[in-house]
Order: sequence, then structure tokens, then C-alpha cells
Amino acid sequence: MKKMLAMILLVSGITVYGQDALLTPGSRFPDLVITNISNAPVKEFYLTKERGDRFYILNFWGTWCSPCIPEMDTLWKLQKQNAGKIQVIAISDDQEERKARYLKNKPSGIWLATDTGYTLYKMLNLASVGQSAIVNPAKKIVAIVRTDLINQQLIDKILRGDTVKMSAAVKETRITSSEPAFGVDSLTAHSFSIRGYEKGQPSMGQTYLLPGPFKNRRLTWYNVSLDLLYRQAFGIKTYKVQERYDSTVKEAEVHSHNFEDKQRLFCVDLLVTPAQKDSLFLILQQRLNACLPVKARIERSVITVYVLKKKPGAAILLDTSITDSSSYSFSGRGYNGTHVQVKDFAEDYLSNELGLPVVDETGITGYYNIKTNVVQRNKAGIIKSIEELGFVVEKAEREMPVIVYYKR
Repeated sequence: MKKMLAMILLVSGITVYGQDALLTPGSRFPDLVITNISNAPVKEFYLTKERGDRFYILNFWGTWCSPCIPEMDTLWKLQKQNAGKIQVIAISDDQEERKARYLKNKPSGIWLATDTGYTLYKMLNLASVGQSAIVNPAKKIVAIVRTDLINQQLIDKILRGDTVKMSAAVKETRITSSEPAFGVDSLTAHSFSIRGYEKGQPSMGQTYLLPGPFKNRRLTWYNVSLDLLYRQAFGIKTYKVQERYDSTVKEAEVHSHNFEDKQRLFCVDLLVTPAQKDSLFLILQQRLNACLPVKARIERSVITVYVLKKKPGAAILLDTSITDSSSYSFSGRGYNGTHVQVKDFAEDYLSNELGLPVVDETGITGYYNIKTNVVQRNKAGIIKSIEELGFVVEKAEREMPVIVYYKR
């Protein structure tokens, strides 16, 4: 049988064994082999053919996922505490080189497998990494949970055979419609819509930067929290550090990171006229303040920041852009921008990754193609990646805008 690019090979068709299309607690674990395993006595592992009394925790993670790293440390500790009873297999889409670098920096007794096609991840219908499936000695999935909820108490329940409530984030069935989103089409001159949680829509935002009828004059969000909307409207780049609350507001009324609480999620769409496009975000601020239960305003305060500077004695390794089309994206693996400014790289990307506002004081102007390679998504990994471009960051105090939440 040919090997699949996913690096997890189906030994036989799942339907042969009556396997459900989606795996849920109680499902028989599919007859597949987990391959490309590092840090283990075997390179391939047929879980369903194993004999013995061990439980298997299959943790879906990535070296690019910063919350996953402490979760991996916890799992290794639990594996040592329950030696012979559980075995953790951490499955990511990382190639061998990245896994090797990770193990060099953080030695671990957890087996690290690769699945670049997300085969098992898709079969479990997971919405993100940081989730785990637990398989019992009878080769049945007994729990699908958030990895950060796995502790000794949960392990004890699993070993006793107690039922564990499912807590993993799974994908909802997406609802599609032939109708234009928010009722806005190319003939609409201007509109504003705000509504609550919309079933079947992933949490996402969209700006309209490409040529078309909505270029630079429309903004759309689905199923996002109140604080995210205000930070986007006021151009605040970092969570918490640039946020304040007056005496009328509690933090819990603003921040909702429990996406199971659908009442705290909003869908928003704003389209302005071509003459108003330069005031797009100002109009968004006004609309949100008029409609949301918590209001927001901007003040200035001296806070701790990072300052991006040129690294003494180092060459600046940036490619000058020869295109007029700007785009950028970033993930735990790094930043990839075309026709972007160093200021935007600092504010949009580094502020997000380092947890403090990052102020560009390099003095570099112009547009560049900027790309970084982050080996491990932590502060040291981020800093190393920008040093390779010829930059450093230093902590400093600067007067910065802060967002203040209040009620009337």
C-alpha cells in the first residue's frame, strides 16, 4: 500500500470496520498506523494491534503553538507519574527538522508523530490544536478533551472507567447561503449591521483591500468578542496591556475567551460610501459605541513597551518590494509580508507575538518583503527570528494610546 503524504496511513478502509465518518467518544479507534515518530523506540505504531492495559493520549499540537508548549510539559509529567498506565503521542504537522530542534531545546519522553495532512485531526472534527483524544486498552475513544484540562484527577477518572465530559473544540457544520453576507452586494452604497452569534460561521474578520467594489471601505467580523471589535476599531494592537476599565465596568463584561458563551459573541459589518473611506474606522468606533452595552474611548498613558531597533554591527536583511500590492500573514511559524513597512511588521506582528506594544524606532522607511522563520513559538524564538533580519528589541517606557471601557 502506498504511503499517504499525511504520514498517517490507513491500513484499510475505515468503512470495512463500520467506522463512523467522524470519531466521537465511544467510537472504535480506526485501524491506522501512526508514523514518522520521533523520540520513541519505534518509528511506526499500530495502536489497534497493541496488547496490554495502557491508555493512549493523542495530543494534537505544534511547535508553532505557544500555549501547546506548557501543555506538553504537563503531559510528560503525568506520563512519568502514571508510568506503564498511559502513553502520550503528540501529533503535529511539523516536519522532522522542526521536531528535532524542539527536542534539542526541550527534551521530552513524549512520542512526537507527524501528520501533515491532519488525517486523524479531521476524523475527530477538531477546530484547533490543543485538543486530545484518549483511547482505552479496548481501543475505544473514551474522551475527547481540551489538553489544558488534562490533570491527575482526570487521569484517575479515565483509569477507573468513569465518563468524562467532552470539552474539545470541534467544528460546527458550516451553514452556506446563496444570499450575500449581511445583505450587502456590489450595488449597496452604505450599510451597518450588528447581530449576535451566528451558527455555522467560524470566528473570523475580513478587511477589503483588494480591487473591487468594497476596497478600503468595508469591514466584516463573524462571532467575535466585544473587546476584539473595539481593539480593531481603535487600532489597539495588544490585549490587556493597552486596556483599562473605569468603575462602571468589570473585566468579565468585556473579555470573553470562552467561545462556548455564544451570548458574548457578535457579528458586525460596516460599509461606507467612497467619500467616507478615509473615516472608515472612526465611523466604526461611533457605531460600536452607539450599539454595544459597553462603550470605549482612547486615552494616553506611559506604559512598558518593546522598542524595535537595528542590531549594532548587523546588516539589515530586507528585500525591497517591487510590487504595489500589499499583503501579510503570520502564524506560529513566523511572518510573511509583501510590500509592507517595518512599522507595520512591528505593530501588527511583533506586538501580537511578544505581548507588549512594539514601537518601531529603526528609522527605516519604504516598503519591503519581510519573512521570518520561528523555530519555536516563544519569546526566545521570536527574538532570534528578528535578529536574523538585523533587528533587536529592548524594553522601554513610552506614552501610548490605551483603550478605556465604560458604561454611560
